[in-house]
Amino acid sequence: MLMLLMIAGSIFILALAVYSIILWRRVWQTEQQRKQQRAVQKKQLHDDLIILTDSFITEQMPWAEGCIRIKVILDHYDFELGMHTDYQVLHQVFNATENIPTHDAWRALSSAEKQPYQALLAELELQHKQASVQAIEHLRKHLKG
Repeated sequence: MLMLLMIAGSIFILALAVYSIILWRRVWQTEQQRKQQRAVQKKQLHDDLIILTDSFITEQMPWAEGCIRIKVILDHYDFELGMHTDYQVLHQVFNATENIPTHDAWRALSSAEKQPYQALLAELELQHKQASVQAIEHLRKHLKG
């Protein structure tokens, strides 16, 4: 009887070991999938930043919109890189414009209501355009290696 209990206990321990290996393998596979997804996402953000920086430098988008978009995507791409002092001008523009209505709220404004915001954007561009162009050229060089 004791022998039967020892065999049953050994089988139970072996079954638990096999089950733990199966679970560990699932965790490992899930982690590998997450790493792969992060790499794909980072590559997409990298490509998006290259397109945006090229578009910004060639003035294919409004200045403030370019600063904001690049800042937001840079934060998602590499938060520490985005916090580098070279890119603080993007944060300054972002912070200065965060109260400006966007999308439907902007379209709902009358021309008179838009004027103070447009004046702010023009003033920000005068103050920060040179620094932002330098920062974004620096970022573009960094991204293109």
